[in-house]
Amino acid sequence: MRRNAILFSSKKIGSMTVKNRIVRSATYEGIADDNGLVDNRYVALYENLAKGGVGLIIAGFAFVKENGIAAKYQTGIHRDECIPMLKKSVETVHQINENVKFVLQIAHCGRQVDPNIVKEKKIEPIAPSPIADKSIGIVPKEMTTKDIEDIIQSFIASAERAKRAGFDGVQLHAAHGYLLSEFLSPYMNKRTDNYGGNSENRARIIVDIFEGIKEKCGKDWPVLIKLQIDDFVKDNSSLRPPESIKIARIMADAGFDAIEISGGIYESDEKMDPWYLKVRTTDEEAYFLPYAKKIKKVIGETPLILVGGIRSFRVAEGIVRDGYADFISICLLYTSPSPRD
Repeated sequence: MRRNAILFSSKKIGSMTVKNRIVRSATYEGIADDNGLVDNRYVALYENLAKGGVGLIIAGFAFVKENGIAAKYQTGIHRDECIPMLKKSVETVHQINENVKFVLQIAHCGRQVDPNIVKEKKIEPIAPSPIADKSIGIVPKEMTTKDIEDIIQSFIASAERAKRAGFDGVQLHAAHGYLLSEFLSPYMNKRTDNYGGNSENRARIIVDIFEGIKEKCGKDWPVLIKLQIDDFVKDNSSLRPPESIKIARIMADAGFDAIEISGGIYESDEKMDPWYLKVRTTDEEAYFLPYAKKIKKVIGETPLILVGGIRSFRVAEGIVRDGYADFISICLLYTSPSPRD
């Protein structure tokens, strides 16, 4: 029966054919040096994942600018020196199986940064608005229009580096309270210019980055997004449905090649955020499925990737078979403790 499962059928993400519906979701590796450069441990990690038979591997999360690092030992894609070992990891994965697709998640931490990193690297955290992260206590600098333009170019340049390294595409990290997620959330974005206010304005930076990457790297090179659908914060201004569903539609209309949904930030209430739950039975699996059912209805043909506590074949197969998602994403932790990725 499993031989004919839809989970093991191929499907396209943009121009990229993924051999099955199983995705390894981006996870903090914690094995880079102080400059974000990786070594053979990184190569070996992804070599082993490729041997496991997954259709799509998303590596992450790689910071796009020096002030965008969230935690120690995080992978960087912020300068050309990062390329050689990343290229080696891509070549190794493709040597294991040329049909395994390998995508790099790119990110900027925004206001969510380890305070020790701020002290050691003398970084000034930035954000859409000068609102402190209650879990960290640091008030970020409010970004100017020039700062926003600079970040947009940093994402575009990092995507181009990823392409030179041989990755099959990139995924923008716009979830979990990092910078792009901060722009989306009215809880963290109080701007009154073109990057604040209504949903379209708060999504503008992401659309600008997407369009810039497509112009720089080619329209056929896949660009995915990990998209915030709920902040899980007890505040009426926080991001949650139905607005997050509207934003998913904006991303689909912009042309993203696939959308992976997730939720929660460092400040999330533990009683609201399912990330803190222990999945013990199949009934507790797929805690983002209710969101997927709504989002799938509004994003048209854009492939939807579902992550979140999915453990069993029966649940995963049922979700894809019933059309609630196109791919099942599984997060494999490599180090502990780790930042939310």
